[in-house]
Amino acid sequence: MTTRQMIQENNRLREQMTPANRDFYEDILVHVRDSRANRQQGEERLLELAKEVLAAQKKGKSASKLFGGDAEAYARSVVESLPSAKPVEGTAYYIMIAWTALTILFLIEAVIGFGAQFAGYSSNSLNHISLLTLILVPVGSIVIMEVLMKSLGKSQEHENNKPGINVKAIGIYLIIMVIVVVIGFSLRNMLPVFTIQPWLSLVLCIIGFLGLRFIFLRKSK
Repeated sequence: MTTRQMIQENNRLREQMTPANRDFYEDILVHVRDSRANRQQGEERLLELAKEVLAAQKKGKSASKLFGGDAEAYARSVVESLPSAKPVEGTAYYIMIAWTALTILFLIEAVIGFGAQFAGYSSNSLNHISLLTLILVPVGSIVIMEVLMKSLGKSQEHENNKPGINVKAIGIYLIIMVIVVVIGFSLRNMLPVFTIQPWLSLVLCIIGFLGLRFIFLRKSK
């Protein structure tokens, strides 16, 4: 069964539960789906639990007694028994890096633009973005991250299933990002230059962060 089919089957089985059993089971379901457990295997386990609840229900046994009386504790045990969701990898990994770089770029542009307006200066001259910059920033960020991950030890990321915070890496990344932006600004006449108002930069930045949250960093549900 696909994940969607398992969810639909799960919904169907929940309709057959008594209100008390359904409430207890759904507490487990919410915790499992909101965890970083592998989505496919998480849904398989939830489907198994739903069937166990219905089987016990027919025998007059409640879900609370079946699972020990503590839905959250039982849910944690289920999550611990499941493999974690795989980190973003492959093509999606590189797209995420480029997406993040552009999001940061638009954040910087929005801050500079609104800062200039607040200080009483015109932000038009500060909000010119060259097409070259829009190309260099994502491409440069991918190259930079590849170099950093190799030099700082990519194995640590795989062991923890998430990147650790490394101040040195962040510092190097920011410095190189500034250099890339400066180069793009210096060579802006080579390619078209766009004027992006601060409010538009802010909107693009918000879209970027929402994309990171709900596309690349979403939890299994």
